[in-house]
Amino acid sequence: MSTYTLGRACWIVRKLDGSAGRRAVFDDVVRKNRVVRFFYTIYENAPELLKYVLLILYGLKCYLSVNWRAPGNSDLAFFASYPNERVVIGPLRHQLRGFDCGALAISRANCFGPDALRDLPFYLIALPRLVRVARRLVRRFPFMPACRIFSTVAYYARFRRLLARHDTKAVFIANHYSPECLALAVAAHRSGRKVLFTNHANATWNTGYVPPLYSDLAAVTSQAVLDVYAQHSGRPIDAVFVPLALPHKPMRAVVDRHGAITVGVFLTALTNMERLQALVTQLEADPKIARILIRQHPVKVVNEDLSELCREHGRAEETGGIPLYDNIEQCDLAICGNSSVTIEILRSGVPVLYADGLDGTAYDANRYVMHGLILPLPARLDAAVFQFVERFYGDPGWLKAMRYFDAGYQQDEAAMYARLAEAVQRVVRLTPARRAATAADRGAAEPAYPLPVS
Repeated sequence: MSTYTLGRACWIVRKLDGSAGRRAVFDDVVRKNRVVRFFYTIYENAPELLKYVLLILYGLKCYLSVNWRAPGNSDLAFFASYPNERVVIGPLRHQLRGFDCGALAISRANCFGPDALRDLPFYLIALPRLVRVARRLVRRFPFMPACRIFSTVAYYARFRRLLARHDTKAVFIANHYSPECLALAVAAHRSGRKVLFTNHANATWNTGYVPPLYSDLAAVTSQAVLDVYAQHSGRPIDAVFVPLALPHKPMRAVVDRHGAITVGVFLTALTNMERLQALVTQLEADPKIARILIRQHPVKVVNEDLSELCREHGRAEETGGIPLYDNIEQCDLAICGNSSVTIEILRSGVPVLYADGLDGTAYDANRYVMHGLILPLPARLDAAVFQFVERFYGDPGWLKAMRYFDAGYQQDEAAMYARLAEAVQRVVRLTPARRAATAADRGAAEPAYPLPVS
């Protein structure tokens, strides 16, 4: 069976970060983030030797920032490094509480802990080899790809040491292309452990490079996601369907036609500010629309400064860091570009319209319009449009499309989680006696919560 190797992991990071879309995201981050821009400027203007030093120091930060957050002698070690990963990993950890569950985490505070200082000499011993890697990267790649490929090596070295100290049977990740998750998957496979995976978003990768998936078990939220992984991984995928973390609700009517409307605009990376400005202007021209709630991507480094836009448009406001479900609940209608949050919004019973050009990604990148899941945004919103939207989402054919993108929509979620537990037991090869013992030790009333945010 194909497994993750360090060479393959670095190749995936290199291939993805070398794509046009990823380069556009990097350029956008440099433009928006002063800290990243500062180090980018130093790196790009530094002599070659200083570039080696900067990569080595960045790798050291990555190496020291990882540690156990919960006991390591466990059946499963969960790991999530971004908020959208924690949102999906947390509920799965809760549902698998019959297993002994540990957790790994990334935090700058870990860099100064006793475990990090104890492992520091091993990084220093590896410096000659790391310098050779840094030299190759400096000569072949610009700042951001070089940092991310090098961090894959650093994270791998640290995860190998952390896993070697504990009797963990498997790791559970929510990303198959980030340097830290790939490094953990490599470290697990190299040490004879299983890699379990769940998708942190419902993206179906209609354009650009699609990373392969080599996990031993994939807990996916839809057939659409599984089809993409199977197509681009070149091997059969052992998969089980799991529901999304948000509760599902029947599709509501768009509005009370005699009342005010709250419209949510949900953004992703590479926001087209001119298009957003025009969209808000279009919405404010409709007297029925009382509020325009704008939610940005959960990874803040890709976000725009919307303060001026909100000052110019009195009915527009940014929702900030409120939970996604609370944000959706405030909306009567949602407008999205190529954000995969479309699925969560529909699942929560709010109709969605697709706004072309709202971000820098190709038209209908997730194929939601093509599959009849959502409608394109018309030139104006009026009573006739609202009636058509209600008929569209009430059609039996729409339910079929929705379940292609959300396998748990209006399904028996308890049965889905039971199948997940059975699959984990089968893949990790845990004995019933061990499962019973760990369940008794942990108790059956553990609350559902995402992994702590550093």
